[in-house]
Formats: sequence, C-alpha cells, structure tokens
Amino acid sequence: MKKLSTVSLFIFWAVVTSILTAGLVFYQNNKSGKGNVAQSTLGQFTGPVTLSMQEIAKHNNSADCWMLISGKVYNITSFFGSHPGGNGTMSSTCGKDATSAYLTKDPYATSTNGGSAHSSNAVSMLASYYLGNLNQTVSAQQANQTNTAPAPANVRGSDN
Repeated sequence: MKKLSTVSLFIFWAVVTSILTAGLVFYQNNKSGKGNVAQSTLGQFTGPVTLSMQEIAKHNNSADCWMLISGKVYNITSFFGSHPGGNGTMSSTCGKDATSAYLTKDPYATSTNGGSAHSSNAVSMLASYYLGNLNQTVSAQQANQTNTAPAPANVRGSDN
C-alpha cells in the first residue's frame, strides 16, 4: 500500500509540474509575441503604401486582414478572436469591399438592404482599426500598424 501511495504521489507531481511548465511556456510565448499570428504581418512595408483595391486584396486572411467599408480601409487583423459573431463572420470579407456585409451583419450580403446594423459601440471600435481612405497613400508606419489614427465616427456613409 505504501508503494502504491508513493507511485501515485510521484505521478501526481509529474502531471502538476508538466501543466505548470506548459502554462509558463505558453505565457512567455504570448508575452513576447511569438504566439500571436497577427504579429508576423507587422513591419512588412518600408515605403509609402497606396490603399488601392489591389493592395487590400493582398490582405485576405485572418493573419493579415484588411477590408474596405464605405470607402475607408481598416486593418482588423488584431480583432480576430474578439468578434462576438466569431471569426468566420470576418474572414470571408478579408481583402474585399465589406460595406454590405458590415452594414447588414451578413458576411455574404450583396446589398445593404435587410439585416441589422452594428451597434454604436461597434462603430466606435472600428474607428481604431482605420488605415485611411481608398486610394489614399499612407506612410509605412501607418500601414504596418493595426490600430492607427481614428476614423470619422460615421462609417455608414461615404464622406469622400
């Protein structure tokens, strides 16, 4: 019986130590940015960037997601994992004009008719991902950041 208790105690401590070690490694990786996929896309531009549809189309996945909404370009890469509707609602619009999808909350919408609008909180959150207006040239520093200068509060209408 004493031998069984000793073996059980040894196994218990081995499991606890393994869990703590894995947690520490995970924490260190996240702290240094190694665990963050979005971090890998930062720092890719060295000169000015024109926010054209061709450029937006290059950023078409969850690890590097730009979209156009009402004539404004947003880099929402760092928002993946936080969207209440799930990543799938955003990933289908990466690299595209997402105006209809955003205004109707339907990632496959082809018009702004129907659906329901995002909340004022969502509109203000979107502003923190603003890169610039369509066809505007921005600095490499702006293009390399996921949270840059705020957009105008009203992203529903085009004010170009």
